[in-house]
Amino acid sequence: MEAAIHRRLDEELGLSCPLRFLFKFEYQAQFDATGAEHELCSVYIGRSDGPPRVNREEIRDWRWVSPERLQQEFSGPNAARFTPWFRLEWERAWREHRVALRALS
Repeated sequence: MEAAIHRRLDEELGLSCPLRFLFKFEYQAQFDATGAEHELCSVYIGRSDGPPRVNREEIRDWRWVSPERLQQEFSGPNAARFTPWFRLEWERAWREHRVALRALS
């Protein structure tokens, strides 16, 4: 599992850094008319000083925001633009791992 996590981080974002496991969660959610997801996800955090090299075949859009800014966005009028599974993931990460998230900023 450890090798796969680092391989995907490199393949998707071109990053390499130590990672810390936070939690696992399972979700099943409908995402507009394009389909549904039913997955078991493991959530890790890490910090890299290198610039990301985003693989556009894997990631359509990305941006960096602070944890505080992301939390504000989840509380604002545009919260619905985030996928249902990311909302589930972020709510738990913010609730249970806020100190660790802030330490990465």
